[in-house]
Amino acid sequence: MATARERPLDLEHWSLLGGAAGLLALLVLGMGTPRNWWTRNLELSFRTYSAAGLQEGMAVKISGFPVGRVQRIRLLNDAQVHVTLEIAASREPMVGRRSRATVAQDGLLNRPYIAISPDLTDLGYRDPLSSGDSLIFETSPDIATLIKEVASSRVPLQQMLTRAAGLVERRVPRSLDQLDRTLGSGERLANLLEREVSQGSGALQGRVTRATDKLDTTLTTLQSTLVEIQSLARSSNTLLQGIRRSWLIQLLEPAGSPGSTTPIKPAAQSPGAAAQPATGCPAGAPCRD
Repeated sequence: MATARERPLDLEHWSLLGGAAGLLALLVLGMGTPRNWWTRNLELSFRTYSAAGLQEGMAVKISGFPVGRVQRIRLLNDAQVHVTLEIAASREPMVGRRSRATVAQDGLLNRPYIAISPDLTDLGYRDPLSSGDSLIFETSPDIATLIKEVASSRVPLQQMLTRAAGLVERRVPRSLDQLDRTLGSGERLANLLEREVSQGSGALQGRVTRATDKLDTTLTTLQSTLVEIQSLARSSNTLLQGIRRSWLIQLLEPAGSPGSTTPIKPAAQSPGAAAQPATGCPAGAPCRD
């Protein structure tokens, strides 16, 4: 009976132990997954003279994408702050010798994070960083410092704006008046020039018209003169031809002179003789004595 009672107790004991172990394993797995306990990480570090805005566990981002977290922050003997970062090993090719670490913040209410600039020069041909290597840290401007600088520059800015307003108030009305006068002078000059051009063009047009009329009259007179000359030439030609054919000119020319011709008078024939050929001569043939 005692042995039978001990067996259920042992089973319950081992069942409780197994359940507790399973819960513990699930708890460890749940805690290690967001902290990258089960993946290989790249451990990098940097040094700074101020730990303001830094805290353990804050996110590490590359191009705004989370790739790791801040593992540890230590104060060194030389008053510098040593910050250790854990970055996923899969993002190791993005981090090189030219990468820079800085504290960044998206907006005024969001939490700050460590931003690492990627180094993609000679990708695949450079020596990758290994665990323990250091990055160069660049301090970002503090909001309080920026507010102080803005406050200190407000007074000179206000003075400059006041001077600019006074200068505009003094100079702009005078400049506008001068511009108005200049525009008025330009308008008057344009009107005067337009009138002069109109008058000059009218006078020139009148002169051209008169000259054209004179030229037309001259051309008409010349045309009539040419017609008269042509008629006179024809009359002179007719007169010369008539004088040359005159019998008085033939009588005045010496006989036998070159170019002179003795007129041959035809013999008077009876009308019947001219119509009939001589006896014994064939018609149309010369007769022989």
